[in-house]
Amino acid sequence: MNRSGKRVVWLAVAGVLLALAAWIQPYELIRVTGGSMMPTYCDGQLLVGVKAFWLRGEPFRRGEVVMCRVGGEKLLKRIYALPGDEVVIFSLDDGFHVMVQAENYLRYYQLAEGIGHARIRRFEVPEHGLFLLGDAPNVSLDSRDFGPVPEADVIARIR
Repeated sequence: MNRSGKRVVWLAVAGVLLALAAWIQPYELIRVTGGSMMPTYCDGQLLVGVKAFWLRGEPFRRGEVVMCRVGGEKLLKRIYALPGDEVVIFSLDDGFHVMVQAENYLRYYQLAEGIGHARIRRFEVPEHGLFLLGDAPNVSLDSRDFGPVPEADVIARIR
C-alpha cells in the first residue's frame, strides 16, 4: 500500500474513533426552542442533559425535565405523571384547562360543573409510559395533545 492509501486508512480509522467517542459520551447538548418551558427555560437557552442510556435503571420522577422524541421531533417537557397514574383534564369553554390526578377528580368535577360546561378527558399512564407537560401550558404541545410517551422515547434527562 502506498503512502496515500495508508493516509486514507488512518483518516477513516480516526473518523470512526471520533464518531464512537461522540456517541458514547454521556452528555447531550440541548438548545431550547420555543416558549413551552417558560419561565423555567427560555428560547435559545443551552442546557446539558445526561443521555438516557447512561441513566437506565434509575427511576423517573415527577417534576423531572426530559427531552424526548415524539413523531420525529425532539421536545423538552416536564414529567407530570408516572406509570399507573390516572390524569384527568377538564377543558372549559374559555380554553382554560384544569389538570388533576385521579384522586382529586370529584372535587374538581364539582368545581368545573359550577363554572360551566367542561369536557373531561382521562388518561391512564401505561406501564413504561410518562405523561409530559410544558411549563407554559397555553403554548405547549405535550401529552394533552399526543397522550403518554414511552420511557424508551426519552433521549436525555436534564440535571
